[in-house]
Amino acid sequence: MGKKKNTANMLNPNNNRLDYGNILSPPNNYELDFAIGTTYSLDLDSLVGASISLGLSEDTDSELINNPVYLLDALKKTGDKIALFCEGGQIHPPSKPTPLYILLEKMVFQVVTSKNNKSRYPSFHPKIWLIRFQNKETKNPLYRIIVLSRNLTFDRSWDISFTMDGEKVLDECDHLITTDKNEQLIDLLKYLRRFTKDSKKSNKISKIIGELNYIHFDLNDKKFHDFDFIVNGINDEYTIKNYPLFTDTFDEILIMSPFLTGSVINDFNQRAKAQRECILITKSMSLGKLSPEDCDNFEVYTLKDEIIDGETLISEDENEFKYEEPIYEKNKNEFKYEEPIYEKDENSLISEDIAKQDIHAKLFMVRKGSRCDLYLGSLNASHNSIYGNVEFMIRLHSKGRYLNITKLAEDIFNGEKGGKNSPFQLVSLKNMIDEETNENNHLDSVIKLINRYKPKAEIINKNNKYDIELKLNKLDSIKENKLYENIDSIKINPLLSDKEEEIDDKIVFKDLDKLQLSEFFITTIKENDETFKRVIKIPTENMPTDRENEVINSIIKDKDSFIVYVAFLLGEEYILTGFDNKYNQEKSYFTNSFELQLPALYEKMLKTAYYDPKRFKELDFLIKSISQDGVIPKGFEELYNTFEEVIK
Repeated sequence: MGKKKNTANMLNPNNNRLDYGNILSPPNNYELDFAIGTTYSLDLDSLVGASISLGLSEDTDSELINNPVYLLDALKKTGDKIALFCEGGQIHPPSKPTPLYILLEKMVFQVVTSKNNKSRYPSFHPKIWLIRFQNKETKNPLYRIIVLSRNLTFDRSWDISFTMDGEKVLDECDHLITTDKNEQLIDLLKYLRRFTKDSKKSNKISKIIGELNYIHFDLNDKKFHDFDFIVNGINDEYTIKNYPLFTDTFDEILIMSPFLTGSVINDFNQRAKAQRECILITKSMSLGKLSPEDCDNFEVYTLKDEIIDGETLISEDENEFKYEEPIYEKNKNEFKYEEPIYEKDENSLISEDIAKQDIHAKLFMVRKGSRCDLYLGSLNASHNSIYGNVEFMIRLHSKGRYLNITKLAEDIFNGEKGGKNSPFQLVSLKNMIDEETNENNHLDSVIKLINRYKPKAEIINKNNKYDIELKLNKLDSIKENKLYENIDSIKINPLLSDKEEEIDDKIVFKDLDKLQLSEFFITTIKENDETFKRVIKIPTENMPTDRENEVINSIIKDKDSFIVYVAFLLGEEYILTGFDNKYNQEKSYFTNSFELQLPALYEKMLKTAYYDPKRFKELDFLIKSISQDGVIPKGFEELYNTFEEVIK
């Protein structure tokens, strides 16, 4: 069946790297039916990459991602098949917006949480994909659950993932066997469905909810004998604090969490049995959240500076790190790290454009007696995460002989904890100040506040030019909030237009073209020397229904691009053989061999019309969308009409 074995892709960070494209791609002989994703923050370019993997089984870093014709095909194929839920106000603006981003609007749904009993807005923080694949021949479903600690962004931090596949199971009488293992996953989908403004996608989620009662996920790994899905924060009944991780004593524990609250770590510290191994791995910036008394039973580790500064600092030949020991400055109660010394070797030097990285994985391993539980997912060891945020974790049950703290630590530390190949360093805490972890700065909070007051927009058609009228509710309440005190300005502009206006109760963006219209708006906050930008999706009335046609016309401008796009529509073998990258590399390729390419294309059209009429109908949409003369090759439309009559 082409099942994908489950994976925990950070247990040895030097050898196991998360291949996002691989875990999203359909197995052999399967195709995407529908995918539901969740993330706290979202990069729109990352969503494009995910669409390529889900729809076309291509790597997210494929060279063809630079071909707009290829991207158009990927986004067209997946637009109705993806529902991506993110925290409202946490969409990062793309570096180079293009009209193709219009096709992402139908995929993205913002989740805006309600105040809890502590008068705060919890964050929507789960990071999962639930994908329904369908067998191309039998039409039987294959489900894949992917539990992640990473957001759908280009962040270079170290994360962890776990995947497993599931199918329907029949008993000896060919009756479907039900399961209650997916109850919490089902309830999360019901929660998400409330934020879906698309009736077709809402109905699709409802269908998946019903089918999950019969889907049996297979761990397919001898290390684990059982699992639990854990949802936190969708209502008062769903809380991880009632699980043994937060209620029971234990013999050993390993925690990896980038963000911390001292009281949470202190609770683990109190429940730890004396003389047992307790390991805490976190970011150096989070050490100030702890006092020595919070973690006196723990060994505390952070990433070495040379790892944070760039992964190319790991010597490819020697696989070791060269660094100076940290110096502790007692008068400042902190560690100071001197500049690392590197050998002048191409494998040891860091280039200026290498992105910094740190840990972002969330992992808890607890052993009590022979029982060993591994918790993976989105939950930090922080107060906000446990007592409010919407989170998703998976609990994997194991036995000490298969998986234990020693084995896990060897993987994470690449051998011995203090070894030269370890990416982590042991640190100590003295007189650190205990304070509440705040994962979001106040400018983030201002964006979320604007989003929670439900802005609305309306399109006004003025003889093929358009105005966008934007209304912001309760703007006075926003400006009176203490978060607003030091802000210099807040401006907003449509994603595809550089017309920027100061935030006000009512804003009008005038004289826009159709391809400048979008439900995505960039909000820019300036405070002192800091500029902070986020995209919010604003419900917009009277949006022209033919914008998608305009997007197609902006990409399919000539016969060459038309032929390439038709090739993509008719079958992936065209991507892998005749066309490959030639459209990008040699524009004259199709013009010079035009007569040679068309007969093969017509033969493929005939086969597709007979064997796969659904795909053939996509050509109808393409032909009707093209409005410019000279784009459709002479005779192509007549031949298409003939094939269409044959199908009828």
